[in-house]
Amino acid sequence: MAEFLTALPSLFVETRESGSVSVTIKRYDYQGVKHQREKKRLERAKNDGEEGAIHLLVDSLSLGDKEYATLVRAATPKKKLSTLVAPADLDAFLARYHGLLLANVDTIKKNERLRKKKYAAKRLAARKARGAREKKAKLKKQSPAAAAAAAAAAAVAPDA
Repeated sequence: MAEFLTALPSLFVETRESGSVSVTIKRYDYQGVKHQREKKRLERAKNDGEEGAIHLLVDSLSLGDKEYATLVRAATPKKKLSTLVAPADLDAFLARYHGLLLANVDTIKKNERLRKKKYAAKRLAARKARGAREKKAKLKKQSPAAAAAAAAAAAVAPDA
């Protein structure tokens, strides 16, 4: 765990100019290793008797109230890191990991497309507001009788 947390900042530094670091965190339930061990046990139990094999099969299928380790992986195209974190150490690990992310958050680039969308939405809202202000100003400049006639014509005419 400590080696992972000391090597992770170097991955962030390597990809500062270009590239990315992919981090995954998931539950590790030992199924691959467990499956191979159970297979061997079942074969041995079959040789000993059918009843022993049935008990081993039932035990292997029940998960129970176990705490699982956490598998953490970090990868760049050139380098890969991984570690298993015990359930008791998970809170301390996540606190240190959070600190690392905060220290390296300056390298994260904002999505350019998202920035453009927000700017376009603001521009559209400004255009609509300007158009509404211009309409009001136009109606104010007209004589009261002409303004009433225009308002009545707008109310009668269906919108296209």
